[in-house]
Amino acid sequence: MLSRQKVVLALLEQLGRPLSPTVFVKLVFLLRHETKLAADRAFYDFVPYKYGPFSFTLYWELACLKRAGYVTAGKEQVAHCLALATPKAREIPEEVRESVACIVKRYGRLDQKSLVAAVYKRYPWYATMSQMTQGGPAPSHPKPVAKLAVYTVGYGGKSVDAFLNELLRFGIQVVVDVRANPVSRTYGFSRKVLGEIAPKVGLEYRHVPSLGIPSKQRANLTSFDSYQSLLDQYESQTLPSEAETIREIAQLMLEKPAILVCVEKDERCCHRSRLALSVSRISGLDVVNL
Repeated sequence: MLSRQKVVLALLEQLGRPLSPTVFVKLVFLLRHETKLAADRAFYDFVPYKYGPFSFTLYWELACLKRAGYVTAGKEQVAHCLALATPKAREIPEEVRESVACIVKRYGRLDQKSLVAAVYKRYPWYATMSQMTQGGPAPSHPKPVAKLAVYTVGYGGKSVDAFLNELLRFGIQVVVDVRANPVSRTYGFSRKVLGEIAPKVGLEYRHVPSLGIPSKQRANLTSFDSYQSLLDQYESQTLPSEAETIREIAQLMLEKPAILVCVEKDERCCHRSRLALSVSRISGLDVVNL
């Protein structure tokens, strides 16, 4: 079991009562932002959603905990299953347990309306997409819009929530997934799941597999030079054969802030860098690597 999952069980244990899903998510959000867990890169990240701050990863893992018998979770409430969950909840370090206790003491007695209002007031960015009326209207917060450019980014090492939040904060509107084989061991980055989640937070999602590099061609990359050799081949062979598709992406990027997405952190070792240059030549836009 992941450490962050044990923290969730500890939170439910210390509260000692069923919570509405809204209250549950808001309390985990506050753990992330107001305790030492803010420095834990493995803890849950959040993104603005119609319910305020939300973590798709948290909800997916909650379903996993439910299947394993550690919690009960439904549309009305989330609760702790004492028999299985208590030993796991008590495995967390004492300083983390103190962080949980701090949030429980500060916010645990608030009703849902008051808790939502408090979160929206303190963290207005995460209320920008909220459709909830509890706690009054969400605070107004200008929605960023990035200037037009050929943006690229690699999601490696990030949660899907942190990744989408980063794009929204920067003002991106369209995700252009240029992976040939869009699968991932990290939740949220398979084509199916990312294609479902992105529109939920206001991002258009497009998958263009023809502009990717097949997995078998990337199997034996062991050095920077080997990456460059592959990318040279991609630039000389694949890109000329996809001229029409590249023109379509260039036109898209002249209309709205869009970003080329792949997994590699270092754009120099990713085909998106060569693709971006081709798009830039057609569109006249600068290349910006996030």
